Amino acid sequence: MGAVEPAGSIPGYELNPADHARATLNILEDFVEEGQKLKDTQLAVLNILEDATIDRLRAEEAVRASLNILEDLSDAQAQIQTLNVELEARVELRTAELMVANENLEAFTYSVAHDLRSPLRALSGYGEALTEDYGDRLDETGRSYIERIQAAAERMSALIDDLLLLARVSRSDMSLGPVDLSTEVAAIAGELQAAEPGRLVRFAIQDGVWVNADPDLIRTVVQNLVENAWKYTGRRDGAVIEFGTTAAQDAGVCCYVRDNGAGFDPAFAGKLFQPFQRLHAVTEFPGTGIGLASVRRIVERHGGRVWAEGAVGCGATFYFTLNAKQAPSCPPSLLLL
Repeated sequence: MGAVEPAGSIPGYELNPADHARATLNILEDFVEEGQKLKDTQLAVLNILEDATIDRLRAEEAVRASLNILEDLSDAQAQIQTLNVELEARVELRTAELMVANENLEAFTYSVAHDLRSPLRALSGYGEALTEDYGDRLDETGRSYIERIQAAAERMSALIDDLLLLARVSRSDMSLGPVDLSTEVAAIAGELQAAEPGRLVRFAIQDGVWVNADPDLIRTVVQNLVENAWKYTGRRDGAVIEFGTTAAQDAGVCCYVRDNGAGFDPAFAGKLFQPFQRLHAVTEFPGTGIGLASVRRIVERHGGRVWAEGAVGCGATFYFTLNAKQAPSCPPSLLLL
């Protein structure tokens, strides 16, 4: 029976010890290399886990920050709601107080106006009686005093009327509707010319100017402006008064009244629309200084604005805007009167 070869040996091949040692070393080196790779993999996994942990912590911090922001927003919204409730209550209270104050002011205005009219009528009446009964006994100075008294009474009466008008246009109910301003201006021009037929004034009125406004209030506006133009062209030969429209970026329609009369110093243009402010002496041009203040109140109640341009001796132009869109009309033309 032949010799038995060691298990795992290659038949017919005798394993050299040196080769066996090298093979063993190679196997050990492979194990070491695989072990190092495993360690590297473990380190990479640990780094990933650390990064994931950091990201998770950051996410948790972000969530906590978001929750804090939401809580702050919720608190802010609650505070805003509380403030809104308080503000609404204050507005309602102030509105009620303002309504009461306006009602009291209106009652006071009418009461004062009524109380003032009686002594004014007495002043005017006694002045007239003095002139009729004792005029022949008075010298020129005495008669001049009586004339001054009567003129002052008339001026005070006109001032009361204008104050009542200012109060009325500030509080009266508005009923908006289409208004043909061209027709209104033409009618006002006709009334002025009929009252003073000796004056030669040319009117140039743009045709077909329609606005959406309160008819009574908007007529007060154009009447004040046209009458002012008539008054301040009283010393001008070849007087011209023009009514028309021009472009405006902030409104549907912009109207103007222009004249070539006395004009005004543009440095004081801001005072024109304040009550009792006058840029000309009463002896030059009569008036109370209330008309343009009424114009401003009415225009502002229609959501518009009013301003003036002019120069001394070169006339003036008064503009006013209305938020309502101009009604469709034919192309503008001039109606000469």
